[in-house]
Amino acid sequence: MNSAAEHSYPAHTPHESPSVLTQEHNYEVLHSPELRSEYLQLTDKLISEMARQQTEVAIFLDKSARPVAWLVNELWDTLVPRDSSGKPVLKRPELKFLNIDREQWGAVTGRSETDTIDISRIPSERIQELQEVYAPVARLAIENTEEGMMPVPIKEDAKSLLTDKNVLLIDEVSSSGDTGKIAKGVIERAFPDAKYIDQVYWMSGGVKVDPRSGVRRNTKMPVWYSDKETTGRLVADRDTTKSSWSNSSRQRAGRYWLSTPFRDGPDKKGVQLRREAAWLADDLRNHRILYMPAPGSWSRNDKENAIQRIERINDIGVDEYKGLRHHYPPETHISALMDAYSRLYKNRVNH
Repeated sequence: MNSAAEHSYPAHTPHESPSVLTQEHNYEVLHSPELRSEYLQLTDKLISEMARQQTEVAIFLDKSARPVAWLVNELWDTLVPRDSSGKPVLKRPELKFLNIDREQWGAVTGRSETDTIDISRIPSERIQELQEVYAPVARLAIENTEEGMMPVPIKEDAKSLLTDKNVLLIDEVSSSGDTGKIAKGVIERAFPDAKYIDQVYWMSGGVKVDPRSGVRRNTKMPVWYSDKETTGRLVADRDTTKSSWSNSSRQRAGRYWLSTPFRDGPDKKGVQLRREAAWLADDLRNHRILYMPAPGSWSRNDKENAIQRIERINDIGVDEYKGLRHHYPPETHISALMDAYSRLYKNRVNH
């Protein structure tokens, strides 16, 4: 049984039939063209970073970075850069999840307010449990033994699923930066044989300090974020008791590191949001939303630069793209820009 952390994504969301994906969509969570365009650019920027680092394993920090994984998974085939022959320059990374935050470990490691974050303070037992979460999956071979033909474990060269891999940790937004620092430090301590470990944020959030309490609060958060309810991300909080009773050995080992399955009835908001991630990718493929490269993410030195991406993804010339941007500045006329692009593309196809 897969644990909450070890879910493997199909190429596209399975509960959407092709007939549904050819329709215009009734967004509820990603409710505005402005929001969809912004989140498309943020995901474009993240995929650009994955391509630059040649990421092989992407670990998203639960719970609020999980929808980012949905966006990456659905948009990957379109947004991954191509080489001169049109082939993707990078295979889709393995998408995994960990539930780490400063509220969980800050009292142990220290926080930015104390000027010290010391990962060595985390008990070694917890680190060993995390190593079990990413232990290689046992494989068996049928061999002729003294007892006859028997299944025999295959010896694995890799110590973990991260051995010799380029690993990228992704959090949805930065506040103090502590969660990212703690997560990176934990992975570096637990998996020193990883080839490379880095950490990024999907969204750059502003921070405001409460003048009375001194508490730092984000002024910009993803639309799905909530610190008051658990719905919207298809998983629940860490629960060491529930995880200890899990049928999954990885979930039991990761009781301090993994989210638990959502069991309080259907997570309708989470189901809707995951569906909308698939819709956004469908709208991009079917030219209902204009691709605008994330600023600064695709340079002339890339195998596929911004102009090449504009023409490939939008299927229009760069002069047509510039004309649309000139007549409908996206800063003030995003809805009109998307409508004009859709009409332009339909007219070209019809004629």
